[in-house]
Amino acid sequence: MTETRARADRGAARSAAVAFVLRSTKARPQTAAELRAKLTDRGYEADVVAAAIDRGIELSAIDDAAFARAWVADRGLVRGYSSSRLRQELHRRQVPASLIDDALRPIDERDDLSVATELARARAQRMPASLPPDAVARRLLGFLGRRGYGEALSRRVAIDVSGLDRNWD
Repeated sequence: MTETRARADRGAARSAAVAFVLRSTKARPQTAAELRAKLTDRGYEADVVAAAIDRGIELSAIDDAAFARAWVADRGLVRGYSSSRLRQELHRRQVPASLIDDALRPIDERDDLSVATELARARAQRMPASLPPDAVARRLLGFLGRRGYGEALSRRVAIDVSGLDRNWD
């Protein structure tokens, strides 16, 4: 009788864990590692967690490759984040390195200078016209740095877009 009860409890725990995975991924896409951590934090045992993750993958609710591609498309192609920033973010979400490399291919082929310049121009247009060029350049430098662009590229773009390289008589 106790073995039957234990089996029933285990089945109920698996069902609840799978239901949690499905609800969580319906709200927003997540990686297998993120869901594994959430299930563990909720007190599920390792075998229940593994079974729930496997079932989520079977049901296509969990797909780390699709997650990485969507992440790169949104944050890289739409918002203009650099490939180094995207790589860090995906690594932090524990996406496997091979999937990160595949997802970043479209970003690796783009011209970072032109992307950063367009981002900086759009940002500078939203700044007050009364700001002096050096203040605009500082703000653009910080903005591009937060997007993940390197110091040299950010400085070059900030100086060019702000007009610091021009003679303002």
